[in-house]
Amino acid sequence: MRTVFRLACAAILCLLASVAAAQPYPSKPIKIVVAFPPGGSTDLAARALGQKLSEALATPVVVENRPGASGNIGAEAVAKAPADGYTLFMAATSFATSPAFFANLPWDPIRDFAPISLVATVPIIVVINPAVPANNVRELIAYAKANPGKLNMASPGAATLTRLSGEMFRIAAGIDWVSVHYKGGPPAMNDMLSGQAQVMFANISDVLAQVKAGRLRALAVTTAKRSAVVPELPTLSESGLPGFDVSTWQAMLAPAGTPREVVTRLNAEIGRIMALPEMKERFLSFGTDAATSTPEQLGQFLRDEVAKIGKVVKDVGAKID
Repeated sequence: MRTVFRLACAAILCLLASVAAAQPYPSKPIKIVVAFPPGGSTDLAARALGQKLSEALATPVVVENRPGASGNIGAEAVAKAPADGYTLFMAATSFATSPAFFANLPWDPIRDFAPISLVATVPIIVVINPAVPANNVRELIAYAKANPGKLNMASPGAATLTRLSGEMFRIAAGIDWVSVHYKGGPPAMNDMLSGQAQVMFANISDVLAQVKAGRLRALAVTTAKRSAVVPELPTLSESGLPGFDVSTWQAMLAPAGTPREVVTRLNAEIGRIMALPEMKERFLSFGTDAATSTPEQLGQFLRDEVAKIGKVVKDVGAKID
């Protein structure tokens, strides 16, 4: 009798498991982890996309902020989450820079994550103090070559991609200037406005108001294509540095091992959402360009970013302050 009872219980458990497995995705709320505090561009992007995903998937999509350790706390939380499609990660550029600056990370950007889609690119803009006698990139390079060590390049921190993009520019242009690393964007901006620093590579959203007010002069963007945020500005490739392509970005990832059908579904929905004119306009208001990709394209992009940033960090000897 006990044997029959046990067999019946086993059969019921198997039936329940098969029913649960057969439930279409999604069947419960989805969480998007953001590794930064609320209010930043990555958080704003996650909330805008999450709202549309919730409508498309007919399930709640919530954003959870897990800031700290340059984005590493949030990344680790997602890397260790169940690979079921219910925990996603809105990754940003620090995701690719951390391996170059932090030894023995408890997560790996390639091994521990399943790429879903690129979501946005954030142009880095080259600005100078108006006292510098240059109206374009070629004139800036000529002035720097004629005055080695005279220019100070301000950055909000040694481990930022904006700083690294400036170092890449310096190497590619064959010039010499002094890299000055501040503890955050505001003090760097103060010295740019006062003339203590003369050159800055910055996220466009951080400097656009100063450019429009004439306090800083914008010369170019560092992306491969012109930005919809400032379409009048040329790229560095157009300005004499062919192949130069650096930008901060945001992308949607999941834990490694997430079912392929879930990744495919999310990629399709994100691609459709990010193509909406209203989403493009909304992202432009954040100072970012809406973007999409296939999971394979994003995977290759991440591998390239990690390798490229790692090389620059090694070449210039960059370290965390």
